[in-house]
Amino acid sequence: MGAHNLNQMDLVERVLAITREIEQAVSLADWPQAARLTEARSPLLISLTADQEPAALDMIRQIQAADAVLLADAETTQTELRIEFEAAIGRATAAGEYQRVARM
Repeated sequence: MGAHNLNQMDLVERVLAITREIEQAVSLADWPQAARLTEARSPLLISLTADQEPAALDMIRQIQAADAVLLADAETTQTELRIEFEAAIGRATAAGEYQRVARM
């Protein structure tokens, strides 16, 4: 294994470690931390090359699988937050209407 491959292996291991940190942040619903980690990970992902050792390819598949789960969780959370927001707006509107009628 050449120096290039070792460097790439280290890089893949670091990306996988950050991915696990993102998973932890998401499990705690710490979306700002998940976003910070994702931003920190992005340049590392871009640095990966196509020619990888089999072990690195396995880790890359783990990263891809984790990312798919994280994306699905984020989309579900976004939908839930939108529904909660719309319900809160509806309650605020109803309360405002009640106040308006009560003043008449």
